[in-house]
Amino acid sequence: MFDNILVCCDGSEQSLQATRLAVALARRHSCQITLLYVLNFNALIPPAIGEWAGPAGPRAVAHYQDRVRATIEQPAAKFICEAGLDYQWRLVIGHPVGKIPEVAREIGADLIVMGNRGSGMLKRTLLGSVSDGVLHHAPCSVLIVRGENAPHGSAGFEHILYASDGSESADRAGEAAVAMAQAFATSLRALHVVEPFALGPVLSDEDYALLTTMDPEVVAKHYLDHLHRMMRGLVADNGVYCTFHQARGDAEETIVRFADEQGADLIVIGSRGLGGFERMLLGSVSNYVVHHAPCPVLIVR
Repeated sequence: MFDNILVCCDGSEQSLQATRLAVALARRHSCQITLLYVLNFNALIPPAIGEWAGPAGPRAVAHYQDRVRATIEQPAAKFICEAGLDYQWRLVIGHPVGKIPEVAREIGADLIVMGNRGSGMLKRTLLGSVSDGVLHHAPCSVLIVRGENAPHGSAGFEHILYASDGSESADRAGEAAVAMAQAFATSLRALHVVEPFALGPVLSDEDYALLTTMDPEVVAKHYLDHLHRMMRGLVADNGVYCTFHQARGDAEETIVRFADEQGADLIVIGSRGLGGFERMLLGSVSNYVVHHAPCPVLIVR
């Protein structure tokens, strides 16, 4: 599933929880863990100084490096060492939107784990434009740790929800969802959302005539059948119990509402969809789910 995890640290409680979940994954899959802190000096410059501030000198850099190791690296490393795992530490200087994907490419990460809220002067680090920017530019899957249903400690996930629109990207997310369910020895819920007036992906040439009937019940059954066919072999091969669900409404609101009703502690979605989910990671669907979900969200590339 995942072999090389990049964990974004900033000292906040959510970033520590991101580390705990990375540890839970690594214990089950022998993953490599890299802890990353992006030192953004622009965020530390008082507004009154603004453009008059000069570049940070060597003494200032050394001071913040020592401070970061004591207040950010060591608390996160504690969870890793207690689990008997090793880690690499990286501190880079720059803007998080550019540096996080850059480091992920450099180390060959296949998963970025980050919280969605920072702390203190750096509280914007994992909020809003930065988290959205990382999602847009990440070369790999991204796990955003958020919500009141986020697991505590390193026990991992117990109620996983996989949301699909029938696209190839969603199918890849389904594989990841099954792998996660197997790793944490839990069941899986698979959800397809039927959006009003939204055209879904054409799965084959033979499907085109069926979809153009625009009979909503026929189309809904078509995609639920596809979800069954795609998932049955996966769950059977991996010994995972999966229930199948279909709901109607706006994709983003329906996913979040269903996750809340079912007590999900992880939502797994694809990075790019078609039809009703074509906005995934491009606008309202990704923004809404990532920022409103009651639990962590895994976006699979």
